[in-house]
Amino acid sequence: MSKELEIFRDYRNMLLRQSDWTVMPDSPLSDSKKTEWKTYRQTLRDMTKTANPKLSGPRLDLSSVTFPTKPS
Repeated sequence: MSKELEIFRDYRNMLLRQSDWTVMPDSPLSDSKKTEWKTYRQTLRDMTKTANPKLSGPRLDLSSVTFPTKPS
């Protein structure tokens, strides 16, 4: 795995961890909001199939990848 993809996956995994609470059974969100978050999370997972991340120095160049919009 390339360094770019490794750093990208680390960042993507952080976003998934930050949203874990949204899909838990005791989440206070409505069913429609849970569906929005599930879609967001699946899109994050699918990004590794098509993303072509670049680095800016040792860091991920966030402008090189289009991330899905986090539900509000």
